Amino acid sequence: MSERGLAPDIVGEAYRHCEQLVRLQDNDRFLASLYAPAERRSYLFALYAFAGEIARVKTLVRESMVGTIRLQWWLEAVAGLRAEEAAASPVMIALQDASRQTGVALGPLTAAVEARQDDLHGKPAVEAASSVFAIAARFLGAENDLTAAVDAAAKAVIFAGEPGAAEEARKSYSAFRNELDRVPGRALPAFLPVALVPLRLRSPDAAPWRRQVAIARAAWLGFPNA
Repeated sequence: MSERGLAPDIVGEAYRHCEQLVRLQDNDRFLASLYAPAERRSYLFALYAFAGEIARVKTLVRESMVGTIRLQWWLEAVAGLRAEEAAASPVMIALQDASRQTGVALGPLTAAVEARQDDLHGKPAVEAASSVFAIAARFLGAENDLTAAVDAAAKAVIFAGEPGAAEEARKSYSAFRNELDRVPGRALPAFLPVALVPLRLRSPDAAPWRRQVAIARAAWLGFPNA
């Protein structure tokens, strides 16, 4: 049995559920995760499944108050206030196991949920992206301070999808590239989705194969210019 009394097969199934969610709902992050070490890849799937669940709330509700209530559950689950209910959620089962296996606290993800609540009212969810980048890097073993790289990556990714924010996205992407020397190689897969920013700015509707190529080129040849 696991630390929380869950059988290993339940935890394993939770990770497989998360992997499938990411593959179907966020293929860019799924592909980027494949460049991470196999023994840590499942931790990324758990994190990205969580990120996807809180991001899609906005698309599921018509009223912001309803979305806020839905997100409040995730906020309390991450904060450890809904232990019994979280034990029935495959995403939370996997995410909490990833935290135990890596020793990385999930507390910073409360900021991600709060940012998604603000997103319901039109504020770009930069803090949601930065929290996910930061935890992903930690899951991959990064121990040094990556605050500047994380902040620039988050702004680049979020503003690349915001109307009228292309220039801010380019500036943030350039700032991120300037911080790449500080990112340890083992943590690089956490940031590979940032390589899509130049492509998104040029071709917002780029075909999946072009996005796949952009991620692969960043993994092997480095991040392109904006």
